[in-house]
Amino acid sequence: MLSTRICVACRLKKAQKDLIRLTCDFQSGEVRLNKGDRRLSGRSCYICRQKTCVDQALKGMRLKGALEGRKVKGRPAVRTVALPLPEQLIQLVYRECTDTGKTCQNTQSKE
Repeated sequence: MLSTRICVACRLKKAQKDLIRLTCDFQSGEVRLNKGDRRLSGRSCYICRQKTCVDQALKGMRLKGALEGRKVKGRPAVRTVALPLPEQLIQLVYRECTDTGKTCQNTQSKE
């Protein structure tokens, strides 16, 4: 059985292997591209391999919200993610994109 995850940009469910995974390392607080590295643990989020989804995730606050996690009123934040992300990380994420011409919403239906 394939595990499915939701893209933070388009909110479509897809197989985990078809998505880009970003992880906020709990020890250092750095956001890293996670290519299945078991040693890297922390809060993760997933983005489709479409350039439009990557653009939307990096532009808005969804990526920050997904990596920081749910906030509880009256308590300090457990994790903080500094935006914008480092340029090196952004370039690595864009290299993971497979299709730059189409958007996810136009090619798939929500399940």
